[in-house]
Amino acid sequence: MLNRAIVSMLPLVPRPVVWRISRRYIAGETLDDALHQVTELNDKGMSTTLDILGEDSVTEAQAKKGLDRYLEAIEAIEKRQLDSNISVKLSMLGLKIDTKLCLAVMRDLLAASDRLGNFVRIDMEDSSVTDATLKIYHELRKEFPGVGAVLQSCMRRSESDVAALLAGGDTYLRLCKGIYIEEEKVAYQEKEEVRDSYRRLLRQMFEGGVKRVGIATHDRKLVDDAIALIEDQRISADRYEFQMLLGVTEDIRHELVSAGHPLRVYLPYGEEWYAYSTRRLRENPRIAGYVVRNLFKNR
Repeated sequence: MLNRAIVSMLPLVPRPVVWRISRRYIAGETLDDALHQVTELNDKGMSTTLDILGEDSVTEAQAKKGLDRYLEAIEAIEKRQLDSNISVKLSMLGLKIDTKLCLAVMRDLLAASDRLGNFVRIDMEDSSVTDATLKIYHELRKEFPGVGAVLQSCMRRSESDVAALLAGGDTYLRLCKGIYIEEEKVAYQEKEEVRDSYRRLLRQMFEGGVKRVGIATHDRKLVDDAIALIEDQRISADRYEFQMLLGVTEDIRHELVSAGHPLRVYLPYGEEWYAYSTRRLRENPRIAGYVVRNLFKNR
């Protein structure tokens, strides 16, 4: 109830205060800001993924503007010879307007990425677009090897989704817990249920032959369990990488790199950081408690 009360007061919080909370987790407002952070993280032995912040497209022009921003990002990565790829939300690229438009936009993006030798990850959003997102991924990976998808361990359907993806050929998957609030019939609600699902899915992905698994978690127990599985099955470093968000569990991040594990940091950036920050809180009020604690911790 306290977290929901905090979220309800968000419109009253001055933007500078929200920025003070968010800046640890946002790479900046501009592409140059983000690339500066990419360079610093690359120098520390970490790969990165650029995640351009933006809201759902409601017109074709907005979807194509989103495409232009991603094209600018991958071209800048190539020009500066950085170790980074990009992550896209299909809702920003026309998914909720017209799936054919979204597919066309993604083909343009992936053609450019393929030409530059880069990789594009299609993020997973809430359950209302899971089927459409996976359908587009199924279609695109027939044409472009450099595309991956994301599955969430909170979702009850994820084991069958992994099986279906494996049956369709080479696949690159990122596994996360999932942040969206979903109904019980759709998603596991208890913390240990989500953890147990994560462990099952990770084993399924490795044993099923996913080409490269993104182990996206800040949960130390799951990190330790993943390392144990990797060691037990003698998984080579080219088949996995740990993935973490900017500004989160930096101690675990450095431990993993020091131990020789590949690690990628997700860098959200863009002028729409305010909408992104407040939307994430509305989507999952549980984050509000963490945010408030960070506000006082940083004083």
